[in-house]
Amino acid sequence: MSGKEFPNNFEAIQEAPDEIFEPCSVEDFFDWRVGGWDIPSSVMCIMRAEHKDTGKITEHTYSKAGAARNRLLKYMKTGDYEVTIANHDSIQLIKSNGTDPITDELDD
Repeated sequence: MSGKEFPNNFEAIQEAPDEIFEPCSVEDFFDWRVGGWDIPSSVMCIMRAEHKDTGKITEHTYSKAGAARNRLLKYMKTGDYEVTIANHDSIQLIKSNGTDPITDELDD
């Protein structure tokens, strides 16, 4: 394939006059981009795990709670990961404090 699949329009945007862009406050931008996530109805949650030492990020998408729970337990047992989970209602950061052992027994 020749040429760029997604052309970069940086120069055209940079040279455009300020008047053509609608003003947006920091609060509105934050609500729109940070608080306005949208997950398809077929997805139960999205899990992003970051290895504490290497910084490598792995992302998983789950449609069933049991599979997500099993993956989270696997990450927490090692104590080497910080896991962010986003579902339809919230975004949670889960960190292991390294002192409490994680077991497979969870209350349903």
